[in-house]
Amino acid sequence: MSWITYGDRTTYAWQDVPADDVPSDREMKTALVQRLHENLFTQDAQIRVEVDNRVIVLAGEVDSVDARQAARDDAWDTPGVIDVSNQLVVTGS
Repeated sequence: MSWITYGDRTTYAWQDVPADDVPSDREMKTALVQRLHENLFTQDAQIRVEVDNRVIVLAGEVDSVDARQAARDDAWDTPGVIDVSNQLVVTGS
């Protein structure tokens, strides 16, 4: 485990991913979108996914706290991710 610095952002790399095995931002986004479509909590949600320098941003609306948590968990489970910004708004109960 180590600290990683991108520009003015420093974060703790909790995943030990060898540098030559780090997926691209596009690969990370594709993998996460696929998981969100397969997840029972998020499959019908309109979630926008952006990935920039291995930082995932989730935006949009979900119908439950469970869906928000499931999306966050799927994002953190993406190989190579160094940070997740969960900006999802819960519109239901």
